[in-house]
Amino acid sequence: MKTIINRLFNNQPSKNVCRLMIWILAVMMVSCNDNLEVSITPGGSNPVQEVVYNTAECTYYGDMIRNGATFFELDLYHSSNSNIGLLIMGFCSLSNSFANFKLDAGTYYLSENGTVRTFFPGMIEDGTFIGTCLYNFNTNKITFITSGTMTVSLSGNTYTIEGVFAGKDAVTGVAEDEMRIRFTGSVNYKDGTSPYPVKSVYTATATPRWLTNPGDRTWAGTLDPVESGNDKWYEITNWGNDNITVYCDEKGGEIVMDQYTRVASNDTYDGYFRVGYIDGAYLNLLPAGNYSVNYNPSTRILDFTGSVTEGGRQYEVLAGVAAFHKTTGNLESVFTDFYAGVTLQLTPVSTSVRSSTLQRSTSVAETLKNPHITLRQSNPATDSTPMNIVIDESDKHHIQKIPLKDLKVINGVSRQPASSLPINPKESIFTLSGD
Repeated sequence: MKTIINRLFNNQPSKNVCRLMIWILAVMMVSCNDNLEVSITPGGSNPVQEVVYNTAECTYYGDMIRNGATFFELDLYHSSNSNIGLLIMGFCSLSNSFANFKLDAGTYYLSENGTVRTFFPGMIEDGTFIGTCLYNFNTNKITFITSGTMTVSLSGNTYTIEGVFAGKDAVTGVAEDEMRIRFTGSVNYKDGTSPYPVKSVYTATATPRWLTNPGDRTWAGTLDPVESGNDKWYEITNWGNDNITVYCDEKGGEIVMDQYTRVASNDTYDGYFRVGYIDGAYLNLLPAGNYSVNYNPSTRILDFTGSVTEGGRQYEVLAGVAAFHKTTGNLESVFTDFYAGVTLQLTPVSTSVRSSTLQRSTSVAETLKNPHITLRQSNPATDSTPMNIVIDESDKHHIQKIPLKDLKVINGVSRQPASSLPINPKESIFTLSGD
């Protein structure tokens, strides 16, 4: 058991994965002989009761197994108690994008080969749960599905899903025969291919706050994820429609603005992607730090919205490229306007990170042990609450100010994105005046 625990937690899974893994370990260590609280009656001499569900969530994972079929997780439960239900890990006809995905109509059979219109049997391999099961979080019981069929039919937008299954108790191994389920209604589809941005084109919407010669309110560019060693970051081209590439880093499950890499320069100034706010007649620039950016994988919106609180007053966060004097390090101007309420609507232009990085496994079971796939896993996203930066007295002397009337956009040469160069051009400068 100690070996299993170490293996599980060395994978550093998400919170949802941890919840399931801990629960599985509890099931493995504590015998539980109670029947599921879904009124399923085993077959034989007893009448069979059909369990009716009213909620269906289907998560799309694309061609994750590299077998020419779309892998999906179908979670069926009743809205009155979401802790009790049926999870089906299955395969249907190949769809190369989430937008084109839907469950095949027809009959699905249990199989371990991952072919179209099959579902994978439930099991624990090397301490990791995979496959199809009935679950009950209330009583810590899981029933592995070991045989049966599922039929899907569609009329308009209404699905009818029926199943007849047999299985075994995950702890005792006792057989549970003739289990029937039924669902009628719409299916809530979710994109599970990537919880983080993938290679995309974007359309930006923002409000320029430097009013002398305001920047554009909308512009377009590209977002490209880049990995080097253990580091991952995102290149965002054409910030502010000024042909400047800025960067965001992925750190600890969050996306943060990279405020340390030089993104523009000329003979006199270096430009850095920074956070500031306007107080009266001044642009106040905060010292470089980890400013979180929200990403919603469902809407594919990257959101730079936030606020700054100083002395009990709240100001909107502004993001732009500031110009620091090469010799003094002082803030003297800007390479772009500073924008409030910046949101980037992303449109993917490539297959998902998951599909492009997973290697072919020796078996379907081996691939399904990937810890990102788990019971009722939602797409992770950064906190949807906008960041609020609170400035105390000790922070104030680190803030650089410049009168708005002295600001002017200066021309510079943008740093080239990493995707266009053979080596990483990100140039980290960790000591700037005011930091």
